[in-house]
Amino acid sequence: MNLPAWWTIDPCAPFRLGPREFPGRIWTASGCFGYGLSAHDVAGADGRTPYDGLGAVVTKTVTPSPRPGNPMPRLVELPTGALNSIGLENVGIDAFLAETLPALEQGGVPTVVSLAATRPQEFGTMAAALQDAGAGCCHWHGVELNLSCPNVAEGGHDFGRDPDTVAACVAAARVHLPDRALLAKLTPNVAEIGILARAAADAGADAVSAINTVVGLEVDLATGRPVLPRRFGGYSGPGILPIALAKVDEIVSAGVPVVGVGGIADARDALRFFALGAVAVQVGTSQMRDPLAAADLAAGLVPDGQTQEPGQTQDP
Repeated sequence: MNLPAWWTIDPCAPFRLGPREFPGRIWTASGCFGYGLSAHDVAGADGRTPYDGLGAVVTKTVTPSPRPGNPMPRLVELPTGALNSIGLENVGIDAFLAETLPALEQGGVPTVVSLAATRPQEFGTMAAALQDAGAGCCHWHGVELNLSCPNVAEGGHDFGRDPDTVAACVAAARVHLPDRALLAKLTPNVAEIGILARAAADAGADAVSAINTVVGLEVDLATGRPVLPRRFGGYSGPGILPIALAKVDEIVSAGVPVVGVGGIADARDALRFFALGAVAVQVGTSQMRDPLAAADLAAGLVPDGQTQEPGQTQDP
């Protein structure tokens, strides 16, 4: 595509966020690239791999204890996106620290670890354990606190809609992460997301990620019942792009750095977030459909004369 004249940033060049220098501004969203270990044997026709040009892989969300996830079905494809109710299926923090984090470091995967819990003190406990286990990891750049998953709390609604709760969760983790970036992933299911972003920043977050999925529901006309066993799920994909852009604009207006996520399908979508002031973007649903989506997007945003070659990576 022809890049607009105002776009002069190389998205595959290092940039600083909080105490860390990330290798780039194009990330994959939590839950959309697994733990970031499953694509080393994938390559496009031009030799490009899913890791080329990426600034971070945000891992599948990790919780204090292992979770089996929600009953099947968990994913429903829709004309303009997808509705998911995964339920935070994961191995738990102990197994993640013992097995997954070392594998990510060995593979050279730039990593942001997504954490979820039900109480602020649990975020602190997990952040402390992560800091201890990952002290020597140069590819682990930070933590994203999942404060907005709509698939766990009662009725499908998230608990991160209260500014005081957001601040308490961020503060609990911040004290244990002196040399890693800390982000709070915020819910879009509120009237004023800027208030939540400001609360997160004031409590020590280096940036916020916005937005998480929108609460949605699909009905099976053959049965007259909701398709998902838990009724509600998280709606993602191109259909939420205008919502995500509006929320990001509000956060930028509140003076808080934001990593934009929600509905990004191609380079043009990513540019819309950057035009509003996002410092980086995350590719989600598109990455699940095509493991090369984020890498191809990153390559497409490199200005002329700064071409990112297939197989070229940038260490922090």
